[in-house]
Amino acid sequence: MKMIKTVAAAAALAWVAAVSVSPASAGFISNPINGYSFPYLGTGTGGQQTQYIGQTFATPIVGQLIDCQFTLNSSTVTSLYAAVYEWNGSNPTSLLWQSPTISGIGSGANGSGLFDFSPTGVNLLESHTYVAFLSTFGIAGNSGLATVGTCLSFSQCTGGDPHLGNLVYANVFGDGTTTWSNANRAFDATFSATISAVPEPSTWAMMILGFFGVGFLAYRRRNEIAIA
Repeated sequence: MKMIKTVAAAAALAWVAAVSVSPASAGFISNPINGYSFPYLGTGTGGQQTQYIGQTFATPIVGQLIDCQFTLNSSTVTSLYAAVYEWNGSNPTSLLWQSPTISGIGSGANGSGLFDFSPTGVNLLESHTYVAFLSTFGIAGNSGLATVGTCLSFSQCTGGDPHLGNLVYANVFGDGTTTWSNANRAFDATFSATISAVPEPSTWAMMILGFFGVGFLAYRRRNEIAIA
């Protein structure tokens, strides 16, 4: 009996240790300075419209993207949405997540400020490159223009993050073709991303052992009480 209790207690301690060594701290990418504006996130039809503005970033850890933020310094657009894609160096490829359309943004000061999104199911690989952007493309009846908050390149601004890539944007032409460009390190979007770390396989094994030990100890205690 004593040996059983010792084993269960050790397993419980293993579970506590696993939780404590599990990468609880999330990866955080941020460039919070928004003193500059990148014009314009546009709408309308025909001609050339910049309907996508975003930021590429490389992930510091394996994990899930749980939050991303942009700012608008001014806006008369009536609606927009956010999206996250894989990035091949010149274009977005696979769609990982897209937000619902945000409508009724307002105008002028009412259309500016922080836009905070909480993506779900976005699994990111370490050191891979992705792009998150704001877009007005495909929203029926949309109108207006918006400036996206930026700062100078991360090497020139306080608080810059080396995991940030480039501010990128796409122009949609009258024939429907889309051409992506980047700001050549002249700007970075005011952007942040939070990545929740995924435990290593060895950590999962320790946690499973710990759960087993805690459950077994509780089972033995119930039996002892019943016998007594």
